[in-house]
Amino acid sequence: MKACILLGNTRIKSNTEALADVFAEELTAKGVEVTRVPLREKNIQPCVGCDICHSVLDAFGCVKDDDARAIADEILSSDLVVFASPIYTWLPTPLLKAVMDRMYAFTKYPENAEAFNLLKNQKFAMIATSGDDCKTNCDLFDESIRRMANFAGLFYLGYLSARDDGNGDVMKPEVVNAARAFAEKCAAALAG
Repeated sequence: MKACILLGNTRIKSNTEALADVFAEELTAKGVEVTRVPLREKNIQPCVGCDICHSVLDAFGCVKDDDARAIADEILSSDLVVFASPIYTWLPTPLLKAVMDRMYAFTKYPENAEAFNLLKNQKFAMIATSGDDCKTNCDLFDESIRRMANFAGLFYLGYLSARDDGNGDVMKPEVVNAARAFAEKCAAALAG
């Protein structure tokens, strides 16, 4: 079992990364191989909607030569893809949003039914930190991942969120316990 955590945080040692680290540690303890992809270290250009990727049926197929190709390989080789981001304006950071947009290249035109979607068995999950309750602050991010999974015929395992109450540290014992419990849920879904 393999998981890929796409870290959309721009700051090193951020709340999002701390939460993702606890989640990853628990996944690893459950026998899941975890790869963390810190997007702040990558060159990811935005999708321009040229649709060339749709004519390449057996691969990512994007014409842009950047780090999204390696990220695409990581996603396609993973059983679980975790989208992790702080929330500033109800959505993930531009780094993570660019990767999500570039995932458009995984879908092919429907007339090519056998290659319609390169994503086949991946499960999706979300980790978010914000200054407000996730039900009102992370809901658009949550819904976008839910829709991506639904469109691709994949399963969305839900989200883990934590609120920064203003002191800059979200890692309270109840948050750490929630991260471990969510990782256990995700590992069980991968195993079963």
